[in-house]
Amino acid sequence: MAILFVLVLPLPHRIRKMLYKTYFQLTSNAQFKTVLYIFAGIIGLLFIDSWKRANIPVTLYHHAKSDDAELNTSTQVLATRAFNQRNVYISGFILYFLIGIPTVLSIVRRLVKYQDHLNDKAKEEGKKGETKTVKDVKKGKSDKVEPSIRELEETLHEKTVSLEGLQTQVENLEKYYDEMNKPLPSKEVPESEKKVQ
Repeated sequence: MAILFVLVLPLPHRIRKMLYKTYFQLTSNAQFKTVLYIFAGIIGLLFIDSWKRANIPVTLYHHAKSDDAELNTSTQVLATRAFNQRNVYISGFILYFLIGIPTVLSIVRRLVKYQDHLNDKAKEEGKKGETKTVKDVKKGKSDKVEPSIRELEETLHEKTVSLEGLQTQVENLEKYYDEMNKPLPSKEVPESEKKVQ
């Protein structure tokens, strides 16, 4: 569990790369693979055996039809069954981790590969001397901006101004509509005046 916990942590790229290289070196070793397969086979057999023994039906002493049933027999059977259930859980967890750890390491491998690819691209762009992005310009990292980016920024500014104008139009139309739909004051005579007449 500790290995899986460490693998899923958001570790720096160097540490992830080191973990994956260590795993790759171990799994590329033929002796390690052989030991791992034998270990997995033995644990698998233990799991199957414990599963079968844990599911044996148990008859308790008071269910026995004969009068000479020993009281200790059922306790021993129940204890054996509990030990077998424990072995099922332990061997099941080990088998789960034998499958889960390589799966997580394959994801780590993809992350390392993708990060290496991104780092290589960044180095290539740095060597070519390409222009920086708009965010870099705003941060003051570069004075050059491609003309297409400037055109897009101007278009964005125009659209923003147009959007603000439309929003004020909508607000004014809503106010006008609300004023036009107000109920007219009624010209009814108050009840106090009706009684006087």
